[in-house]
Amino acid sequence: MTSALVVVHRLSISGGRRVTLHDRGRNQILVTAYGDHYLVVFLGGAGVAEPEGLGNRSF
Repeated sequence: MTSALVVVHRLSISGGRRVTLHDRGRNQILVTAYGDHYLVVFLGGAGVAEPEGLGNRSF
Protein backbone atom coordinates (compact mmCIF):
# COMPACT_ATOMS: atom_id res chain seq x y z
CA MET A 1 0.00 0.00 0.00
CA THR A 2 1.34 3.43 -0.89
CA SER A 3 0.55 6.61 0.93
CA ALA A 4 0.07 10.15 -0.29
CA LEU A 5 0.33 13.45 1.53
CA VAL A 6 -2.91 15.41 1.85
CA VAL A 7 -2.38 19.06 2.73
CA VAL A 8 -5.01 21.52 3.99
CA HIS A 9 -3.71 24.99 3.16
CA ARG A 10 -4.29 28.21 5.05
CA LEU A 11 -7.27 30.40 4.23
CA SER A 12 -7.04 32.06 0.84
CA ILE A 13 -8.06 35.62 0.08
CA SER A 14 -11.43 34.27 -1.12
CA GLY A 15 -11.94 32.56 2.25
CA GLY A 16 -11.57 28.93 1.19
CA ARG A 17 -9.03 26.32 2.22
CA ARG A 18 -7.48 24.41 -0.65
CA VAL A 19 -6.94 20.71 -0.07
CA THR A 20 -4.20 19.16 -2.21
CA LEU A 21 -2.82 15.69 -2.75
CA HIS A 22 0.94 15.22 -3.20
CA ASP A 23 1.79 11.83 -4.67
CA ARG A 24 4.67 10.58 -6.80
CA GLY A 25 6.02 14.08 -7.38
CA ARG A 26 2.68 15.43 -8.55
CA ASN A 27 0.37 17.95 -6.89
CA GLN A 28 -3.38 17.82 -7.41
CA ILE A 29 -6.03 20.16 -6.03
CA LEU A 30 -8.82 18.02 -4.61
CA VAL A 31 -11.25 20.62 -3.34
CA THR A 32 -11.55 24.11 -1.93
CA ALA A 33 -13.52 24.01 1.32
CA TYR A 34 -15.43 27.18 2.22
CA GLY A 35 -16.00 26.40 5.88
CA ASP A 36 -14.90 23.96 8.53
CA HIS A 37 -18.03 21.83 8.14
CA TYR A 38 -17.29 21.17 4.47
CA LEU A 39 -13.67 20.40 5.27
CA VAL A 40 -14.68 17.84 7.92
CA VAL A 41 -17.22 16.24 5.56
CA PHE A 42 -14.67 16.01 2.74
CA LEU A 43 -11.90 14.58 4.94
CA GLY A 44 -14.30 12.09 6.53
CA GLY A 45 -15.44 10.97 3.09
CA ALA A 46 -11.80 10.55 2.08
CA GLY A 47 -11.27 8.14 4.97
CA VAL A 48 -9.54 10.39 7.52
CA ALA A 49 -10.29 9.02 10.98
CA GLU A 50 -11.95 11.56 13.29
CA PRO A 51 -11.56 14.65 11.08
CA GLU A 52 -13.43 16.76 13.66
CA GLY A 53 -10.37 16.58 15.95
CA LEU A 54 -8.14 18.20 13.37
CA GLY A 55 -9.57 21.60 14.28
CA ASN A 56 -7.32 21.64 17.32
CA ARG A 57 -4.24 21.75 15.10
CA SER A 58 -2.76 24.89 13.64
CA PHE A 59 -2.86 25.24 9.89
